[in-house]
Amino acid sequence: MHFAKPCLLLFAFVASLAALAATPATAQESPGRAVQDGERTITSGGLKREFILHVPKNAAPGPKPVVIALHGALQPASIMQRYLDLDAVADREGFVVAYPKGMNLLWNDGRSTVAGFLPILYPRDDGRFVLDVLATLEAEGIADPNRAFLMGFSNGGFLTAFIACRYAEHFKAFATMMMTVPVGYNESCKPARPVPILIMNGTYDPIVPMFGRQTPGARLMSASESAELFARIDGCAPPQASTAPSARILRWDNCASGSAVAFYEIAGGHQPPAQSTGAGDALAAVILGPRRSGLDAPQEIWSFFKRFDVAPTEGAVMADAAAPGAPASGTVAIPLVTPGAAPVMATSVPGARSSAYSATASHANGGAPILRNPSSPANAWQGIASTDDDAAPAGARVALVPLPPPSPLRQRSTSAQ
Repeated sequence: MHFAKPCLLLFAFVASLAALAATPATAQESPGRAVQDGERTITSGGLKREFILHVPKNAAPGPKPVVIALHGALQPASIMQRYLDLDAVADREGFVVAYPKGMNLLWNDGRSTVAGFLPILYPRDDGRFVLDVLATLEAEGIADPNRAFLMGFSNGGFLTAFIACRYAEHFKAFATMMMTVPVGYNESCKPARPVPILIMNGTYDPIVPMFGRQTPGARLMSASESAELFARIDGCAPPQASTAPSARILRWDNCASGSAVAFYEIAGGHQPPAQSTGAGDALAAVILGPRRSGLDAPQEIWSFFKRFDVAPTEGAVMADAAAPGAPASGTVAIPLVTPGAAPVMATSVPGARSSAYSATASHANGGAPILRNPSSPANAWQGIASTDDDAAPAGARVALVPLPPPSPLRQRSTSAQ
C-alpha cells in the first residue's frame, strides 16, 4: 500500500495528536543537576543544527551511557520524545538521551530522496550531524565515548541503518523501528566491525510494509531480509525463535566477536508497541495501524543495548599467557581471559623479558578484531599478540588493562549523494 505526500502529512499530524494525548508534559529543567535538560545548538557541516538533551534524574556528575534517538519523517523531535517515553527508561537506568532534529522534520537517510519521497534539493550530511552530536556530548564530558548507542523510528530508522553500515565503530549497538533497508545494502553495507542491532517492524504497517516495496529513493527489502543481512555481516549462527505479547522474535545470539541481531515482528502497524495504550493511539491507528500494548519498545531496546554496555575495567587483571615456541618475530597465539565482555589490551607485566606483547580484544566495539573460540566460555578470548623482541619468553604472564579512549571522530562524509 502506498501513501502519497498529503497522507504522510496527515500521518504526522495524527501521530502528533496521539503523542500529546498519551504522555503528560515534563519539565525541561531541574535545579541542582550538573547538566540541564533542554535544547542545544551546534554547528555541523556549516549549518546550525539542534537537538534536545535529556539527562537522567538524580544522576551523579560524570560521563554516562548515551542513546541518540532519531525521529520519523514530519515528526518533531519533541513529539518523538513524548510519544516513545524513552526518558522514563533513561531515568530508571541512568543513561543520557539526545534527540537530534532533522531539517524540515526530515532526514537525508541514505536513499536518493529525502525520507524516500522528496527530492534532495541540496546535499546535507545528516549522518555527520549525528556524529557531531555524539562528539559534542563526549567533549563536554556528558557521554561516555565507549558507551554510545543509536536508534531511530521510520525515517530515523533508515538513517540509523545508514550510519550502522558506514560508522559502526562509533556506537556499541543500534536499533530501528518501522524500517527496512534498501536492497542496495546487500552490496554497499560494509561496516568496519560487526553490528549489534535490534530491528522492529509491524505486520500491518501501511507506511513501511514489512514485506518490502519500491520507494522513490530505493527499493526496500523485507524486514526479515533486513535482519538476515546484518546476521550475515555479523557472522551469526541460525537464530532462535521466541514469542512475547503481540510479537514473534528471532534472535541471532551466536555471532562473531560477541555481536547479536534481534528481529521483532509486531502484530501491529506503524507504531512501536507500548506498555499501555490510550485514546490517542486509537486515533493514530486510523492512519498508522494499531499500536500494541504489553511490550514496551524502549525497554526492549535498552535491554538489548545493555548487553553491550560495558564500562571500562579499572586496574589490571592478571592472566597466564603461554607463548609456546615464542618466535623471534612475527606473531604468537596467547589466551586472553577477561572479567566479562570488556575490551582489553594485553601487555607483559613489569619484569618480564618482553614488553612488546600487544593485542586488542574486540567484543562489541573497538580495537582490532580478535575472534572468540566458539567452544570457549563467554568471557574467554583467543587472540594473536605481536612481539618485536628477539626472544619472547615462553609462558609469559600478561596484564589485561582497559583500552584507551577511542580517537576523535574521523572526518568522513556520510552524504547519500
